[in-house]
Amino acid sequence: EKLHQIRASIKETDGPELAVLANALPCIRQCIDVPSIKVADVGLKAYHRIKSAFRLFVRAISSSDQPLVLFLDDLQWADPLSLDLIESLITDRENKSLLFIGSYRDNEVNDMHQLTVQLH
Repeated sequence: EKLHQIRASIKETDGPELAVLANALPCIRQCIDVPSIKVADVGLKAYHRIKSAFRLFVRAISSSDQPLVLFLDDLQWADPLSLDLIESLITDRENKSLLFIGSYRDNEVNDMHQLTVQLH
């Protein structure tokens, strides 16, 4: 029953952007019936659409009665776009049901490292 509610919430929240997300994360198609739509966006436009779709997806799968805890390790190895995606999730004012925990090796991060820049 709960899984059915989550599926419905994902379809309702993501709507047409669900195909964008499914193109980036094909495993979603195993859980939800997503129509195959070719997405023509490329470059940064495609990235921003995926980022928006992922933010909507996280909102759909988290709620006050079932919050989402996301733990990511070794953030010192994350690329700038991934760090930007993480930042967009944790600064999303419309989602109050996400707890993000990140860890990194401080001996591998200096003042010029992208993670340090992102944290400050």
